[in-house]
Amino acid sequence: MPTSAEIEKRARELYAEHEFKRGDAVLAESNPEVTELKEDGFWDTAKRQLMSRDRPYEIQWENYVNIEKANAENKRVHSDFSLLEILEDIKQHLGIVICAEAGHGKSYTAFTLAKEAMKDKDMTVIILSPSTVWRRKFGAVKFVKVGTSVFNPIVSVEEASVESVPWLRDTVHVNLDKKWSYVKSRWFEDLLSSKQHLLFEVKYKNGRRIKAFESVVLQCIYEMQEKEIDKNPEYKHHYLIVLEEIQNSFGTYSMNSDDSLDLMTIFTQSRSDANIHYIGIGQRLNDISTKVIERLRPLIGLTLGENSLRKIKSQLPEHLKDRVQQLPKRHWIYLDGKENPEIEIAEYKAEGLPIQSMPFEAPMTELVLKAPSLLDRLKATLSGEESKSSYAYTVKRIR
Repeated sequence: MPTSAEIEKRARELYAEHEFKRGDAVLAESNPEVTELKEDGFWDTAKRQLMSRDRPYEIQWENYVNIEKANAENKRVHSDFSLLEILEDIKQHLGIVICAEAGHGKSYTAFTLAKEAMKDKDMTVIILSPSTVWRRKFGAVKFVKVGTSVFNPIVSVEEASVESVPWLRDTVHVNLDKKWSYVKSRWFEDLLSSKQHLLFEVKYKNGRRIKAFESVVLQCIYEMQEKEIDKNPEYKHHYLIVLEEIQNSFGTYSMNSDDSLDLMTIFTQSRSDANIHYIGIGQRLNDISTKVIERLRPLIGLTLGENSLRKIKSQLPEHLKDRVQQLPKRHWIYLDGKENPEIEIAEYKAEGLPIQSMPFEAPMTELVLKAPSLLDRLKATLSGEESKSSYAYTVKRIR
């Protein structure tokens, strides 16, 4: 079956032959639009000529329509829609949320956006990830392991309180809720204010504990940026916060708790008051708070889950509602409110290796009390100084 390109080529040949026969060489060498070829009948003539004669025309026409439909599907992808356009949108708005099935390429797409953002001298990228995928696959970046014996800034505070239950006689409620508290770290806060690109690999398994750490990071950056903008209204430096598994901090139910009041205020005022923007990453849109989703622009990949499909389709134009269940790997629908383009992100290639940063960069030492040797005691006796303590301290390197 002929393709559109083959039909167009033959239609132009027929057009040129026609104009030569008329004696108009100038028009014969011109380059008419496809619409002109169709209006003058050259397109249909070329299509009939290219179709084989051993099959009924109706069957060939049906096949032709199917080919045209397939070509239209292939033209969905906006190859001219660049990463810079998405990043510029992020800087003009609060950010985006990347959502798709496992294996579709969420993290790799975020890798690509983060790497592009790092090229901007007025942008600092902070990555908060409970997964090891960023350290293993992203490439060169300074990273900190959070929740280890080396750096553990979030500690538990046990609160056991007893309350009477007024509507039940002789009944009390024992509240064993575990709270999390931040142990202030000057090294950590100086690192955040250094404007270095950083990856925090959060090793905590408890979702509330992860949320507590991420809240501290956002609060520190927010306060620092707010002070800079107060001092200088022309201050242009931006922070891009990448939240892998965004539902840990901004989940559907976790945003209703008391410990989310400050976090939600920081989030909603980030762009206007502190030049902070977000890339959220999650597998299920339904797991992320609606308060957050409605403030971020969705970058939607393959979606099959019933609840997430319902939420996504409510935001999609009619002609895109079926497409989210058919998207190939690394293909995304970007809901920008204008063209809603379908874009393809190229396969990511990591460069360089991550570099670990720890709180104590200098060697750690301790004083160790050392007992005198036999020779030391003999010398002390001969010199008449045996009454003096022969014990001494020595410096021992422990890291």
